[in-house]
Amino acid sequence: MAKSIDDNEEKEQKKYASGKAGVLDLFFNLDHLTNGEIPVKWVYRIIYIAFLVLAYIYYTMLADGKIHQIAKETAELEELRADYTTQKAEYMKMGKQSFLANEVHKYGMEPTLIPPTKIVINKDVKEEE
Repeated sequence: MAKSIDDNEEKEQKKYASGKAGVLDLFFNLDHLTNGEIPVKWVYRIIYIAFLVLAYIYYTMLADGKIHQIAKETAELEELRADYTTQKAEYMKMGKQSFLANEVHKYGMEPTLIPPTKIVINKDVKEEE
């Protein structure tokens, strides 16, 4: 005697018999919920949620890029600050008399041992002239 088979059961049997059903179909088969069709309002919601996910991913990547850029520029600023401090210390050293005495000694000059004398001009003499 022949068996009676519903149309839906026959489609499912053909689907699984043909080997077209993949692993994803076994796990994510929603045909029993949607009767084989996706409602239009679900499509709009899915597209909206996909857009929100893409926007979230974009802004997350943008923020990560800014964080890396800030870290890079902070490191560069610290390097410039260290260079500035080093150069300032070298210039301060060059201005000292002990450093200048060694540098001038190369040209045969020596620092004087006689202190400088102060020249005093009388205000009365200046006004008469």
